[in-house]
Amino acid sequence: MTDEPDIPKRPQIYESDQEVIEQGIRLLAELDDAPLNQMTPLYYQHGFEELRMVVDDLLRILRRNPAK
Repeated sequence: MTDEPDIPKRPQIYESDQEVIEQGIRLLAELDDAPLNQMTPLYYQHGFEELRMVVDDLLRILRRNPAK
């Protein structure tokens, strides 16, 4: 038995942890650069979901269970 948290398995879409970090940086830049007229409720909903998935992957890298 290990001391690491039980992290649920999810399909890997990145080749490496570095790609996850780079995607997080790109996502934040895209959200930051969005014009005001595009900041609709759908923009925020979609942005939240993308950001949540990247944060889940970053937490996996850090060996933290995002489900807890």
